[in-house]
Amino acid sequence: MKNEVKAAEIAMELGLYLKVVTSIKSFENFNSFFNIYTDCDEPCRRVVILTKDNLIEEVYDENPSEPISKDKLIDGNLWLDEYPLTKNPNAIEKENISVDRELVISLFT
Repeated sequence: MKNEVKAAEIAMELGLYLKVVTSIKSFENFNSFFNIYTDCDEPCRRVVILTKDNLIEEVYDENPSEPISKDKLIDGNLWLDEYPLTKNPNAIEKENISVDRELVISLFT
């Protein structure tokens, strides 16, 4: 049985940050005028994460069409929930998101 706690509480306890970030999909785009491929970043969705990095604003999203599997560690950040880009980040109620306490402790300590 999981030991669910509020993500905001465990973040404060362990010195982590609970943040809403924008996921970015990097892809190549062919420019026929210059006959080159260019890299572009396209915003995909908003993601709530637990992280050690207070300055993080974006995360790279390999598969933005796939739903986030809750409690997945990607690039050192624990992905918790997702929202569409149209959702105002200030309207996301981070304080209501729960997480498995033992999982967070095992990943960040």
